Amino acid sequence: MGEKHEKISRINIQNGQGLVEYGLLLALIVVGLILALSLGGVSLSDLYCTVASGIGGGESCNEQKMYCQDSFDGDLSAWQPLNNTVSLNDGQMCFGSGLQAMNKCSMKLPESDYVIKMDDVSISSGNGYGVFFRSTVDSNGLDGYVFQYDPGWKSSKYPNGALLIRQWINGREISTPIAVTPIGENVYNTPHDFEINVSGDTYTVVMDGKEVLSAQDSTYTTGGTGLRSWFGTSACIGDFSVFETP
Repeated sequence: MGEKHEKISRINIQNGQGLVEYGLLLALIVVGLILALSLGGVSLSDLYCTVASGIGGGESCNEQKMYCQDSFDGDLSAWQPLNNTVSLNDGQMCFGSGLQAMNKCSMKLPESDYVIKMDDVSISSGNGYGVFFRSTVDSNGLDGYVFQYDPGWKSSKYPNGALLIRQWINGREISTPIAVTPIGENVYNTPHDFEINVSGDTYTVVMDGKEVLSAQDSTYTTGGTGLRSWFGTSACIGDFSVFETP
């Protein structure tokens, strides 16, 4: 009887050892796969999101929440006020000189940090357009920041104009930018995509997937977004949206 129990115990020990060894082998395989994927430049989080989306679980990937969007395929009721130079044309909002319009959705946002995304923005003539952010409007005018695509801001240092960020106080722009960098070639008639990341006291502009400008300033901590233009500008934009920060 004792020999039988001893034999059963020995079998159980061997089975247990086999399971431990099997588990260790699986762990080594997993570690090897992770290292191989990492060395190959594959993001594990992206891979997980791809698989999760394929089985209906993509919401677990924490995609950026969209706060506001205007794809300009309906009307212009999302903007206030507008002037008579604004029109809709083949899914774009086109505007001339003198535009100063705030996005009504963004002006109601409780969030002070956000990402502005603009697609297919093209200027065919004039001195430029701008994007307000962290901006408020009262009886004294607009207070906040503006990013400007400014071909008219030319000098020997900026032969094609400049990309810049400046403040607005009581409805007037402050002439000295808080950040500025040259515009490259292909200033006119070339569509560009922009992202303006507004986070804390840091504002970063990405143009066509490349970071081009960054500024730090803590004057304004809340406020929404808008668009402006000046001095003979003719431009169009294909999509305007506001997302949560990553």
